[in-house]
Amino acid sequence: MEDKDGSQLDGTIQLLEHTASSVEIFTSKESVSSPKDQRLEKLDHFYSWLSKWHSGANSTQFISAKLWFDLQSMILGIKSVLRINLDHFPDYLMKLWILNQDLVENHFCQIRACNGQNNNPTYRLQESAQNSIRFDQTTVSNKSNAGKQTCEQSASCSLPFSNGNK
Repeated sequence: MEDKDGSQLDGTIQLLEHTASSVEIFTSKESVSSPKDQRLEKLDHFYSWLSKWHSGANSTQFISAKLWFDLQSMILGIKSVLRINLDHFPDYLMKLWILNQDLVENHFCQIRACNGQNNNPTYRLQESAQNSIRFDQTTVSNKSNAGKQTCEQSASCSLPFSNGNK
């Protein structure tokens, strides 16, 4: 039986509305500074909508498992990163438009930033970059969520050198 009022498209329209809203959130240049930010509430609503759809659909009626995983990672990951950072740094601002989606990607971005975007670093450059990242130092890049340079740095990366004062 055909649905003449178009209600069969309601789910598709809702999905498009949620995805359009999510794209707008992730491309907005406004920083997020609170877990109660209205944009995060929109993402929560999208996640709830997806979860409801997931629980009521069979595997052929739902998005792929990879896309479902990616969407969950994006939504839940952003909220977790924000919560953890605000616990330690109350004035933290998260820039969603430059947030890396993958921790491995972030790690390699930090290594490249430490080595002046060098695609072929020497062992010494690589060793310094790895140590800097392991010891939770910041990157040289001002366009990352890892932080801006707040101290003097050694020639290799952002490992601070002692000024003799303790």
